Amino acid sequence: MSLQTTLTAALHRRLSIGLRCFGLSVSLSFGLSLGLIASLLPGSAAAWGPAGHETVGAIADQLLQGSHAAAQVQKIQLSNLRTGSVWADCARSVALLKGKWTYVVDPKYKAACGIFETPASEALMVDFVRRNASYCGFMAGHTRCRHEAYHFTDISIDQPGYSPQLPGAAPNDLVQAIGAAITVLQGGKSPAPFDIANPREALRLLTHYIGDLHQPLHVGSVYLDDAGKPVSPATDQEAKDHSNAGGNAILLGSIKLHALWDNVPDKLSVSLQAGAGATEARQVQPATGPITQWPTAWASETVSQSAQVFQGLHIGAKTAAQPGSSAAWPATSDEPAYRLARENLQHAQLVKAGARLAQVLKAIWP
Repeated sequence: MSLQTTLTAALHRRLSIGLRCFGLSVSLSFGLSLGLIASLLPGSAAAWGPAGHETVGAIADQLLQGSHAAAQVQKIQLSNLRTGSVWADCARSVALLKGKWTYVVDPKYKAACGIFETPASEALMVDFVRRNASYCGFMAGHTRCRHEAYHFTDISIDQPGYSPQLPGAAPNDLVQAIGAAITVLQGGKSPAPFDIANPREALRLLTHYIGDLHQPLHVGSVYLDDAGKPVSPATDQEAKDHSNAGGNAILLGSIKLHALWDNVPDKLSVSLQAGAGATEARQVQPATGPITQWPTAWASETVSQSAQVFQGLHIGAKTAAQPGSSAAWPATSDEPAYRLARENLQHAQLVKAGARLAQVLKAIWP
């Protein structure tokens, strides 16, 4: 096996260990230069989930230390936020097999999800997925219509912010899911289409979803025509017709743009979890107004931030689907400027996510 092939395979394995990116499967048969591989691998790296989500949880844990909110977190889930932060992604390993919902152990995710791979914990994940597998809307028949849809919304970057009425938003999207989790933690019942069983489940979901809310490609999206030019969808159908699944169908070499942005350098994750993140998070401006308005405000901010994802990125015409791969838009980036800008934005977004998770929990449990 050639060095290029070995590095390409290794890089893809690294990028795959993060959030289970929804979207189309992409073949790894396209060539990838060693120079591009080097630019994408800043030393050892791990994806936003689990490393990024654990970073958000760890920052919030440190900000809450000694507070009533910290005591409630420990009481509800018998662990800290860092530990529970990956649960919502681990639940993606639950599949419907021969008419039965089953947790399928995936060796690639053992490091992140192993703590939840006991009979009792797997049963809880299966129960969550089964309860939240009925709402589909215009995405009927697609796995994204289930609980996986709770992880994202797809608002065009030419919009001034998030609104549930915009194309790409949905009644079961990320912003609405955060609101549902907050409602449960405040003692209420989760609104339809969400079915959140109890505060422990709500806390695990909230911890994860606030992290997702600050990953630019989980909130903002560029919609493309076949020539690779941006379009502004006026309806949900137009959004569907021009969607690239949150960057999953935009390829830098053989790497999905979404996976690239999920990918967080180890050195950044380690530094932020070691205390630098909490120090910076204390400087984050707190939200004002009712807590019910915070998710929308933060999503609107992320929409504006997500425009940076496409600066320094050159997207070509859409390629036709081939055996073993789906249609996609090839892209190139201005390096190393694009990598540096990406890491800087990831840094800022992880810090804000940790600060805001702590703020929500202090507001719920003052």
